[in-house]
Amino acid sequence: MALNQINNYIRLIDAQNANKTGNIYISVLKNEFIMLNEEISIPKIPVSKLSYIEALPIAQTIIPLIPLFLFGHTLLEERQPAHELHSLHFIRLLEGRCINFYHVLRVDFKFGGDSSAILEPGNNDYYPSYRTNRLYYKSRLVPTFKDPSTPITPIKLIQSITTESDQYFHTYAMFDDIDTSNITNEFIKTLPDIFSIPSNLYSFIVMDYYTACMNIPNPIPLELDRAVIIFEPLFFIIASHFIPIDSIISLHELEAHFPELIAIKDQKLVPTPNLIQMAKEYFNRYSLTRDEQCMLKGWWQLVIA
Repeated sequence: MALNQINNYIRLIDAQNANKTGNIYISVLKNEFIMLNEEISIPKIPVSKLSYIEALPIAQTIIPLIPLFLFGHTLLEERQPAHELHSLHFIRLLEGRCINFYHVLRVDFKFGGDSSAILEPGNNDYYPSYRTNRLYYKSRLVPTFKDPSTPITPIKLIQSITTESDQYFHTYAMFDDIDTSNITNEFIKTLPDIFSIPSNLYSFIVMDYYTACMNIPNPIPLELDRAVIIFEPLFFIIASHFIPIDSIISLHELEAHFPELIAIKDQKLVPTPNLIQMAKEYFNRYSLTRDEQCMLKGWWQLVIA
């Protein structure tokens, strides 16, 4: 079975191996991608869906290039969200003090580059085959309860999304590819000024999986561990503005786990000066920069100190 073969390749990753990658960029469409140290060829992908049999040679190509991104992960049998039919979704369970987190790495292989990169044209059934020196991806830290489960069961902060289209409002009971920026902004408003980059350029806290997730642009094992430490108390602060915290954990137990990081004010959780300082030290390592070439392409380079 191709799924098992891909997971076997991941299990063979040596933690001492290094990524064969370069800079991380944000595209004009606010999508993250990482430059590879070599060009790779992506075969023609069905318009309908990238099967795991068809994904197997792609996985064999990319695993040696991003071993640290994939170390400890497994490939999800059913994609989450399900509509990302041309991506591979890799997950890793990370334990927090009170809750757990899944790191979800979603790598997109649908052709989106310029026409000069096309190796073989597409048609009604297949996207073009192309060569590329970049990988587009989403790297999310998703909060879950202590009982691990697949498919992922997030700690939902909202139950549905309502959006306006053609003067009608439509409610989505399942995650779909719609604009979630307003909800993301509501999440960010619950936190103090701790981010080094304006959220309209790049947001570290995002609405995904009907909850508040954290972006991890460089998801190597060390960064994932650091992210869990900083995001867990921040998540509880965000959550206190949307759901009763005792639906997750008792306030007494929460205070016992984070005595110097979280306080209670007006029935909401607030960060202590210690947590604010920790968060600023974490996020201040990140900055955006652009040279002339980036400006021409509409890119930003994400720099991690």
